[in-house]
Amino acid sequence: METRPTSTDEIDLHVLFFKLRNRWPIFLASVLLAGFLGYVYLQLKAPVYDFRATMLLGNQSSGSKRAQELLQILEVQNKGVKMEDEIGLLKSADVVQRAVARLPFAVSYFAAPDTWLNTFRDLQVRERLAGSVPFRVVPDMQAPQLTGVRIYVEPAGPGRYRVHAKASKGQLYSLPTSELVREVLDVNLDQTVAVGDTLRHPLLTAVIAPEPGFPAADASEQYYFMLNTQAAMTAALQSKLLVKPIDHDSRIVELLTQGTVPAKQMQFLDTLMAVFVEDDLREKNITGAKTVAFLDAEIANLSDSLRRSAAALSNFRSSRGVVDVGVQSGEGIRQLGELEAMQAKVATNRKYYANMLGYLRDNQNTGQMVSPSSVGIEDPVVNNLILQLTDLNSQRAALGVNASTNNPLVTVLDERIHTAKQSLIQTLVNMTRATDIALRDLNQQLGRVRGTISAMPENERQLARLKGESDFNDKKYNFLVEKRSEAAIALATNATDKKVIDQTKMVGNGPSAPKAPLVALLSLLGGLLLPLGFVLLRDKSNRRIQSKEDLSRITNIPLLGVVAHGSSADKLTMLKEVKGPIAESFRSIRVNLQYLSAGLDKKLIGVTSSVPGEGKTFCTVNLAAEMAQSGRKVLLLECDLRRPTVAGYFNIDTHAEHGLSSYLMGLSTLDDCRQPSGVPHLDVICCGPIPPNPTELLESARMDKLLQELRQQYDYVLLDTPPVGYVAEFFVLVRHLDANIYVVRQNYTDRGLVSQINELYAEKKVKQLYMIINDMHFTKTYEYRYKKNAYAYNQS
Repeated sequence: METRPTSTDEIDLHVLFFKLRNRWPIFLASVLLAGFLGYVYLQLKAPVYDFRATMLLGNQSSGSKRAQELLQILEVQNKGVKMEDEIGLLKSADVVQRAVARLPFAVSYFAAPDTWLNTFRDLQVRERLAGSVPFRVVPDMQAPQLTGVRIYVEPAGPGRYRVHAKASKGQLYSLPTSELVREVLDVNLDQTVAVGDTLRHPLLTAVIAPEPGFPAADASEQYYFMLNTQAAMTAALQSKLLVKPIDHDSRIVELLTQGTVPAKQMQFLDTLMAVFVEDDLREKNITGAKTVAFLDAEIANLSDSLRRSAAALSNFRSSRGVVDVGVQSGEGIRQLGELEAMQAKVATNRKYYANMLGYLRDNQNTGQMVSPSSVGIEDPVVNNLILQLTDLNSQRAALGVNASTNNPLVTVLDERIHTAKQSLIQTLVNMTRATDIALRDLNQQLGRVRGTISAMPENERQLARLKGESDFNDKKYNFLVEKRSEAAIALATNATDKKVIDQTKMVGNGPSAPKAPLVALLSLLGGLLLPLGFVLLRDKSNRRIQSKEDLSRITNIPLLGVVAHGSSADKLTMLKEVKGPIAESFRSIRVNLQYLSAGLDKKLIGVTSSVPGEGKTFCTVNLAAEMAQSGRKVLLLECDLRRPTVAGYFNIDTHAEHGLSSYLMGLSTLDDCRQPSGVPHLDVICCGPIPPNPTELLESARMDKLLQELRQQYDYVLLDTPPVGYVAEFFVLVRHLDANIYVVRQNYTDRGLVSQINELYAEKKVKQLYMIINDMHFTKTYEYRYKKNAYAYNQS
């Protein structure tokens, strides 16, 4: 019995190389195919070139070097912009689109050579620069144009071109605005146009003219062109554009791009840098111009404000009479004191007048009265009247001593005193009225003076406010005039701080892609890795038994040996040929079986499998023949009563009326059923007529009696039993068997079927069970790779 290999998950490189070596035709075909595809790729892929330019981005955000200091009102220090922002602007779609608008990229020209790759379709094409093809296309930018479709141009006789295009779908775009007009299905354009004339078609409006100085068209090439919208070209060029600083702290950046047409990419990068520099200068000029305009507007507005503030200050002084607030305030206080003193004096006089007038009126009829006092009265008229009245009163008093009231002198004096009183009273009344008038006038003057004095703080505040506004406007006006002069000088001397350092140049001495060595290496790796992956995937996904190692992973059933794969001729001569791989295989199995049977009585041996086609009968016949050739008396009993095939191996009539089925039904005797096989010491009992009830026949008492009798007559009885996985007859016979052989076939038996018999073995429902691997391809199995040479040695 052969030793079972130890199951391991580690990859055995020897096993792997053995499997790959056996499939070398696949690897050879894959490498050749990959090499061919690599060659085709190199032919189809247009060479791609790298381009590089450098420029200085400066350190200002806008305006010239003093543009950020023009106003200086807040004294904010200029900090510039970040490098990332500058790079973002340089790569922006707006800047790229304006660069594209300056370039003749609306039309792309292509040439397709007459090669075997372009037999059915133009696959090997190269883009050409305008001027590198025999014609030039000038599209009408105002009309909708067909884009995304190849438009071929061919000579159609002297002075004429044939323009044709055919596609399942296309789009009509406005080239300048990139606006989609409509989609076109089933594009079919085929027209002939004279040289220099305008081709007018619903899908295309353009002038096609010959390229000056270009040689006659080469018949070995075919030419076509495609129209591009600005948006499409912008997106295509922007996707290939890379801008990065040459160093972390440097403000010098390099612009990198790729393309198949060198002149086209160089034009693009140079134009892009020129547009960016112009934009920077324009932005700076715009900032300076806006600054000057702003200052002019502010100066104009401030001139009006200055005039209005000066006029307001003058009007305020003239209307309020304010010249010098300090002097005018002292004068007002002095006037107020004088008027108040005069008011007090006039009021005192009026009181004196009133008292005297009251006294005179109270004593108007009194004959004798004291003359009123004139103390405090400064009026000379009143004083004279008082003196006259005093003198009259003195005279009356003197006469009154000696004369009676009837005295004419007394009467005259009394009349004179009365007249003097009336005159004084009338004078005092007039004086009182005059005093009242004077008081009213003084009160009015006091009101005016007091109003003037109380209005002095507000006038002073208003005057200070108006004077402050006038002074501020004057200073601001002078400041803006000065700044306007500075801004005009800055605008006149404005310059950009962006600078192109290196114009666009090609990187390297040739195309950067595709690289033939790299493509060859990738083709080789692809040609090796793809079949390697296929082989490994197929090997890992294959659930069929391939070797002893596969069996060791799923079962512990002992293995008797393996049967070599043989040709159809080997199978026809196997019962007569004592040499060869198949005979040696069964000889080894027989020796292993006898070794296991040493000291044991294993005479009834059953041979089964999981499903038909695994070689169960083939192994039974050859093992029986090998045992018989070793000198044992052997009987081969065909117990597969559903699909009998044993008779075909011994040239026995397959429709014989005698066999196991007829014996079990009592229609034949043992001698009737037993037939010679042609192999010495080997007898055969075939199935006979196929019965309708094979299970009942095999579990009958007559079957038990037959096996007992055969056990006594033969050294070995080999039973060809039905498959385990299909019918139940094997389990009917297993109770009679001394040993069981389970046959699996390489690359045929599924591992799941072996798991079923393994469960029966583990549960001890089938005892003395051994396995055989049938139809083993030694040249395809690493474990038995040496056996082919061993059998060849045996045949020598």
